[in-house]
Amino acid sequence: MDIPEDFAGRLRLALKQANVSPAALGAAVGVDKSVVSRWIAGRVRPTQHNLARIAGVLAQSLPGFTVLAFEAPAPAFRALVQPQTTGATDASQSLPIPFGLLDAARRETGRRGVEYFGAYLMYYRAFSQPDRIARMALMLRPADGLIEARYGAEGFAFQGWALLMLNRMYVALAEERFEAMAFLVLNAGQQPKARFITGILTGPAEGLLVPTASPVVLVRHRDLTGDAQADIDAHLQDCRLAPLIDPDAAPEPVRRILDQPLLQVPFSTGEA
Repeated sequence: MDIPEDFAGRLRLALKQANVSPAALGAAVGVDKSVVSRWIAGRVRPTQHNLARIAGVLAQSLPGFTVLAFEAPAPAFRALVQPQTTGATDASQSLPIPFGLLDAARRETGRRGVEYFGAYLMYYRAFSQPDRIARMALMLRPADGLIEARYGAEGFAFQGWALLMLNRMYVALAEERFEAMAFLVLNAGQQPKARFITGILTGPAEGLLVPTASPVVLVRHRDLTGDAQADIDAHLQDCRLAPLIDPDAAPEPVRRILDQPLLQVPFSTGEA
């Protein structure tokens, strides 16, 4: 399959592969069919707002499709519009989420996910040394119509998924080496790109026994390139940063958010 380099050509191909007519796209985006015709002909390019809505429509038939696809390298675009069949999902690795929340997250990711895709520095009060600040590398990138999340530092790495719903983000991450998990609940980001996101991070501390929570701040560090391997390589390079810093080394707006004690719930033997 030949992949066009221009926006109009990629839009035509994506519509064909998604089996979406220009009229259907116009109705879904909220513009007249003649406007879509001008997009397809290359006479005019959609606004950023309409680009996000176009990507949301295409993502319903082409999982993982986002605004970044229109600028991605040809192999990455081909993989999105001509997905490979990988066979049945291993039921032992499948955990259904009730109430159709995955569908809701995919719809919201199609509409607004592009605001969040990027590489961040994640700051929180260090669980093991509360007088210091942990600084980790975090990457949010499109995958399967959702947002894949990776964060870590030298020696360990968490991977998981971020569900964007009703302008909030819920992130669940797993770490294989210690069989540990971490969770984030984040406030909304900013348009057109999230630059400074606040929320709460929870996970185990002190020998993986004590549930602990800290305020957390995500500061945009770099945009994604659209080349999946290049973005992963850059993230791994970011993970080589020193994971613990003195508070004075953090940006002042970050320090203001983190100026709160850790919340920890000690282990209980069950005795009164």
